[in-house]
Amino acid sequence: MARSPACARAVSVALIAALCITVFAGSSALASHLSDWTHDHSDAGVPPRPSGLAGLNNVFGARCSDKANNARSWWPNADTDPFGAGKYVYYHTYLARNIGFNIRTHINAAHLDGALYPGIGGYNCRLIDGSTSWSVHSWGAAVDTNWQRNPRYQTHWNGRGIDGENHGTYIPDVWRGGFPGHRFFWGLSWDSAPDPMHFQYVTNY
Repeated sequence: MARSPACARAVSVALIAALCITVFAGSSALASHLSDWTHDHSDAGVPPRPSGLAGLNNVFGARCSDKANNARSWWPNADTDPFGAGKYVYYHTYLARNIGFNIRTHINAAHLDGALYPGIGGYNCRLIDGSTSWSVHSWGAAVDTNWQRNPRYQTHWNGRGIDGENHGTYIPDVWRGGFPGHRFFWGLSWDSAPDPMHFQYVTNY
């Protein structure tokens, strides 16, 4: 029995609606791939942050030690090569859960890996550039992020990610400040030598 034109149109609309519902449901499931994840803001997840060189040594121990680079997480665009697949970023075990679980997973859960840009690194046994003082990276207590867009002495944060979009201060906000920040001190706050790429887990040093 042939359908009337009106009936055929109704069936077509119903099929399109059903298809849209199916696609939307699938997209929602993908978008909520980490919907059951929550930050760990306990002392294990966000441990006390020390102050000064004495506090840095007391909490993190000797600089350039095994513990200073005994934790790691995988970061896309950690390579300076814009076409690199990423690499591990190393840091002190004291920050393992805060960086690897809180910060890295926060960015991934928000589907904002595209806000990252080539140049991400943590542990590095070295002096501060142009100084005789040891870098906080030597304790594994600092991570430089998006450094190709945010070099030392630049007085602002460039939030444009690998996806070409300007994400504002999303990345610094994840590292520092109040919720969802994770208590890292932002190097852009230094008046005499701003360092927008730099996030360290100590103040007054």
